[in-house]
Amino acid sequence: MDQKTGIIERYFELSDLASSNEQALKDIIDLFSSVAVVKGANGFVANTPAKVTSFFTHFFQDNRELHHLCHVVMDDSVYKAEWVVAGRKRSGELFAYHGFDNYEFDQDGKIKFLQVEIIQ
Repeated sequence: MDQKTGIIERYFELSDLASSNEQALKDIIDLFSSVAVVKGANGFVANTPAKVTSFFTHFFQDNRELHHLCHVVMDDSVYKAEWVVAGRKRSGELFAYHGFDNYEFDQDGKIKFLQVEIIQ
């Protein structure tokens, strides 16, 4: 496994913990470059460090429990992860989604771009 695939897999591992573990949330945010852009599946774009932090903080506050599976591939020099997630919202509502993430990295191995797409 190469370093970037490992970073993506770590991102999903931390995502399963971050709803109830503040250190896991901090560790996720630390995976991102200071110039990162995150495009959420809901259309929200986080393009500053404060917005990236806010995006993830609110996401993990809204979800009480998450369980991800992912498969990472490199396609035309772009890292992509196919994923599925089952979860429980803070309200108690259960959900399941299937989607794809596209990643780009900076020279330091930090995520500089993440686009999340949910497949309907």
